[in-house]
Amino acid sequence: SAILQAGDPPRKSIQTEKACGEIATMFTQYSKLEGTSEEGKEAALKVAEEIKGASSSVRPILEISHDLWTQYRKREGQPLDQFINQEKGIEVDESGPLDFLPCVNSEGQCHIL
Repeated sequence: SAILQAGDPPRKSIQTEKACGEIATMFTQYSKLEGTSEEGKEAALKVAEEIKGASSSVRPILEISHDLWTQYRKREGQPLDQFINQEKGIEVDESGPLDFLPCVNSEGQCHIL
């Protein structure tokens, strides 16, 4: 996906590391929610590892997206250290907490590219 494309030239970025760490943590937390299917858990953990691995180089699109997401959460009064409310999973959709990620809407479901 475009968000995880390598930066050019390869160099480290604290903002990229922070964004990757926070998003990976969110997917890891999702995998631990009661009621998450085994397939969902497996996919979430796989994505978390992939995102963690992407933090070794600057990801400008991810940095901008993460900054916008953080601003949105601040504006909406959402806690910045909590992703999932009341232990209930939040479905990914085009207006949800992951709306900064590019996705394809297929039959009412959003699939992260």
